[in-house]
Amino acid sequence: MKLILINIIIFLSILFGLTDEQLERIRVKTKDDLIAPNFTLKSLESRSFSNIKLQIKNILVAYNNWEKTYGYFPELQEVIKLEDINSPILEKWTFEIDLLKEFTITVISLEEDIKIIYDIEKDIFSFMTSDENNMSFDSTITLDSLRGKVILINFWATWCGPCRMEIPDFNELYNRYNDKGFEVLAISISDSREPLLKFKNAYNIFYPILYGNQSEMSKIQMEYGGVYSIPMSFLIDKYGEVIRVYPGAILKQFNPSTYTDLVMNIENALLK
Repeated sequence: MKLILINIIIFLSILFGLTDEQLERIRVKTKDDLIAPNFTLKSLESRSFSNIKLQIKNILVAYNNWEKTYGYFPELQEVIKLEDINSPILEKWTFEIDLLKEFTITVISLEEDIKIIYDIEKDIFSFMTSDENNMSFDSTITLDSLRGKVILINFWATWCGPCRMEIPDFNELYNRYNDKGFEVLAISISDSREPLLKFKNAYNIFYPILYGNQSEMSKIQMEYGGVYSIPMSFLIDKYGEVIRVYPGAILKQFNPSTYTDLVMNIENALLK
């Protein structure tokens, strides 16, 4: 069994160009079984606002059904009452509905400085707030607690140009596969919370951003075979094993073969 696993590591090194030193560190730290080293880091995560988003779509469906049946758009309270929409959630928001000109539904929080605008034609939600903290929450993530999920660990930094270029593709993958059991963990090797928060909001990152002090970062980088250059990504299966290593940027437009390989392995891992 060990011989097979070592052969797999050698194959990965040929395919993705890991150095001998990196391979040896991975062998030692994972005891030849390819289990990804565990870590616990602080995390910045996006607030999903999933409850109010669901209610916005419920209201849109109810409005359209009402218009088809009666030939006109009703008052909001009529829809909530007759369609049995979850009113306790709606009591915390005010609504502005435009189904004739702008084709938008706007909700404004009564408790926070947050406005959510739903573009009906594009099926896109956008957010407005004067306080960036309203869009994120702080958490702590331990890798071992995510067993059962397929995880892409991405080592990156805000100053890294290729890392920035990966964000749209990672957002797309996260949105496509997250509800199927896929997670992206973006580990910043050198940034603290405040710069990460500003960067996250500027680049609209959907997936969790992890960070820690320099000692923690150095330890994790060494445990993952020595991450000396970024970006570098590790794909982890549901059992915590490293199944792919991707040095360099994973870009659908500029490196389609690597991107396709990642998608194929995500989908295969989700099925197992």
